Amino acid sequence: MSTRRHGTQHARSIALAVAALAGALRPAAAQTTRNGVVLRLHPHVGDTLHTRLEQLTEITVTRPGTTSRPSATTVTVLARTIVQESRQASTTVLTVVDSADVHTSDARRAPMAAQAERTLRGQQLVLQLAEDGTVEIARDARGAVVPREVTEAMASMPAVFPRRSVAVGERWQREMPLVSSNPLGGPGAGAHVRAQFRLDSLGRHGDLAYVSMRGDIVPDDDRSGPDLSGHMTGEMQVDRRRGWMTDSRFTLVVMSLVTQPGAAAAAPMKFLTKVTQRLRTMDKW
Repeated sequence: MSTRRHGTQHARSIALAVAALAGALRPAAAQTTRNGVVLRLHPHVGDTLHTRLEQLTEITVTRPGTTSRPSATTVTVLARTIVQESRQASTTVLTVVDSADVHTSDARRAPMAAQAERTLRGQQLVLQLAEDGTVEIARDARGAVVPREVTEAMASMPAVFPRRSVAVGERWQREMPLVSSNPLGGPGAGAHVRAQFRLDSLGRHGDLAYVSMRGDIVPDDDRSGPDLSGHMTGEMQVDRRRGWMTDSRFTLVVMSLVTQPGAAAAAPMKFLTKVTQRLRTMDKW
């Protein structure tokens, strides 16, 4: 992996940040059957979900003989998701970003942070989602289809719901592409998350569903090989009565090795990226 390739990974498009946010804003509904709980998308038309996204991305670079001070980027986004259409097998929502604040401890990236704020604010995306959370169609405010890489970003989190009913204590697995949700860069290219989910419990007379998740970062092909690895942990809370995800937290850690151009015999640089994110939904901010 070259420095140029790694630099590209750490300068991902602002569109990916919006896409990852849009993916995280998906509503989730649950029904109960004799065999357990069915988690699926099925919100009510006209519902508006106010969402607050808080994210911290920390990147540490270790070069031969030295370790850099971690750089930190914080992102806070307030957005609304409006349910436009709800059918048996799909849901269409409009996501509007009302407020965005991006700050970085790296002075060299301050202009990028300012540009990220301007780009995020006012963004609108229309998503058609399958029952399990997968993005089927993604369009921008002008009606143009969003590129595939952005669609994959939307599908990365939280397209996590099983295609069958599950009982409390039961587990299921999903694989999701790993993308950057940091406007100034982050992990993403050449890997995916192989995650295991568990329905931990039901609360408030069955109205709330608590789900935990654990996963490993897996390279997409041999080119990434042992140079890329990591893990993810998290938990989610679903309001079954309203049919919305009301709280989610996850931590993602990615480790990668980068060989500098023209220095094949030299020790590679080590990149450690940690992303901590919380997403909360409410009737109003």
